[in-house]
Formats: sequence, structure tokens, C-alpha cells
Amino acid sequence: MDKNKTLEQADYMEPNCPLNEKPVGYERKTERIPQQRISFKLDELMGKKDFSGAERLLKYWLDEALNSGDDQGAFMVLNEMMGYYRKVNKKNEAYDVVDKAIGMLESLGYLNSISGATCYTNAATVYTHFNEFEKSIELFEKAQTIYEQNSKNNEYKLASLYNNMAIGLAGMKKFDQAQQYYDKALQVVKTVENSELEQAMTYLNMLDCLVSEKGNTLEIEEQANEYLSKAQEMLDSPIVERNSYYSYVCDKCVNIFDYFGWFRYAKQLRERIKEIDERA
Repeated sequence: MDKNKTLEQADYMEPNCPLNEKPVGYERKTERIPQQRISFKLDELMGKKDFSGAERLLKYWLDEALNSGDDQGAFMVLNEMMGYYRKVNKKNEAYDVVDKAIGMLESLGYLNSISGATCYTNAATVYTHFNEFEKSIELFEKAQTIYEQNSKNNEYKLASLYNNMAIGLAGMKKFDQAQQYYDKALQVVKTVENSELEQAMTYLNMLDCLVSEKGNTLEIEEQANEYLSKAQEMLDSPIVERNSYYSYVCDKCVNIFDYFGWFRYAKQLRERIKEIDERA
């Protein structure tokens, strides 16, 4: 696959059949946008770091959803846009889509649903990224109530919530509470098959929190090595598929191994990332 290939119109437009054209005055029904295909294409573009292509994709389908009256589709795209603008560090754009998505919750009937909890979590993560921790915790708590009441088959979402909530609490210097939520996240993901990568990230999040509280001192050396060893065990698991998600996780983890002097292992992770990216 050519990493430098630009996004073509055919990548994001639905085929148009002349037989579907309607006479003047015809009131068309709501046309649903292809949510699954959009998510797949977005993951592909983000994996290739084609950020401009990803933004064009999202803007195109948001317009399509709004123009066709597909409110559920528009809501889905707005949630994807929260993550996109957070990742590319565009604060104003991220806050704008947060407001729009939350503004749709009541009309869609999502205020107390899993979809609503996902929106609250996405929005809270945006606020955490831009260091507005009080706003983030308020939204995380709304999501927590919903997820905990509907935990079956939503384990990954619940664990992700706990992890992100812990980051917000650590940002507020509430380190004991943060570690409690990391423990909650770890206990949840351990109940799910094929959760090795999520476990690895949680162990390293716990270590990052410990460093934020106490610094990189001899006091934390033993605990740090334990967290690093457990994360390495998860990343090296033979049952973990080394795909684009694996590359993403390794990229998130590699710097903390460097920070603690695990240079040889950090080099191995970078080699794995390179190998995966080159065959993408």
C-alpha cells in the first residue's frame, strides 16, 4: 500500500446509481451513512498518519449525515472527530464537536444509554488532554454510572473509562484515587480474552502515575521494574497479533521504557513498529 497516496473521492463517497434519482418534489427518506466503513477507513488513514485525509473523510461524512437527516450518523462522526482533533491537538475544533455531540444526546434519547456514556467518555478525554480536569471528571462520573450498570459485554469500555478517569485524577494530584482507578481497570481487562495490550498500557499508566507523584527515585525502583516487567510480558505475548494496533500501543509505551533505562527493549519495540508500518 502506498503511504503517500492521497485520499480519492471514491474512498469516501457512496456509489451513485442514476436509477435512484427522484423526481422534483419527491421527499426522500433518511439515508444512513455507512458507519462501519467510515470507521474502518478512518483507522486506515490514521494508521498511515494521513491526518489531512482523515479530516476530509470526517467532514465529508458529517455533511452527508446532516444533509440526509441521519442524526445517528452525525452523532457517530462527531464522536470520531473528538478523538481526531484531540490526537492532532486542535483544541478549538475539539471543543466545538464536544458541544455539538453532547447537544444531541437528549434528542437522540442517549442521555442514559451506552452511546451516551461513550460520548461522555470521549468528551471527558478531550478535556483531560487539554488539562481541564474538573470538567473531565464530571463527565467521566456520568459515564461511570451508566457503564457500571451495564458492564456485561462492555468490559473494554469500562476499563478504558477507568484508565482515562485515573489520568484526570492524577492531573488533579489525586494520586491515591488515580491508582485505585487503574487497579479497577486492570481487574476488568483481566477478565477479557486477548486483552494483553490493554493490560500493558494500564501497567505503564500506573507507573507514570507513580512517577508523577514521587519522581524517578530509588524509592520507586522496585515497583517500577515490576510494572515494566509485567508490561513487557504482555507486549511479548505470543498470542498478540502484531498489527497496526500493536504498533500504536508500542508507540505509546516505548518512551517510558527509554525513560527507565530499558534501552535494549525500547529498541526492540521501535524495530517492531518500523516493521509493521513498512508492510502497512
